[in-house]
Amino acid sequence: MKRFIIDLLLIILFFILQATVFPMIKNTRIIPNLLIILVSCSGFMQGEREGMFVGFACGFLLDICSFEIFGFNSILYMFIGYLNGLLHNFFYLRDLKIPAIMIVSSDLVCCLFTYFFLFLMRSRFNFGYYFTYIILPEVVFTLLIAVIFYPILWIIEAYVFKKKNAESS
Repeated sequence: MKRFIIDLLLIILFFILQATVFPMIKNTRIIPNLLIILVSCSGFMQGEREGMFVGFACGFLLDICSFEIFGFNSILYMFIGYLNGLLHNFFYLRDLKIPAIMIVSSDLVCCLFTYFFLFLMRSRFNFGYYFTYIILPEVVFTLLIAVIFYPILWIIEAYVFKKKNAESS
């Protein structure tokens, strides 16, 4: 129950930050995908089941607030959470390389699926422009923000959920 409540609070907090705080940053049109950071880290730290739950909840919030195909984000984020959860056995608390790779690849997959299903299917074929000015800056910005948010999620995972493991490592 404690994990469910903390996961729910993190989902709401990250969604509010992504929807309200980061769009207010001047001189940029690109918003980092905080929900991908949360979904990737949840799956990677907690396993497939929790990754799917967090992914579905984050995607559902995005589906409710967007005017796109309803259910697209829910399924996509749930899939990303599951794939990150498959690497749960390779998770080491203090290592940042593998989570950074997973966050970048998750954001890249999310952007590519979004392009394919929401733009390419509507006959918008300018992939070079979309990749150069939308996907690449978002992935880089998400990685930079992940360097800040990963230690916070690491502390929550280590000291709230696995206190005995955190003290021994």
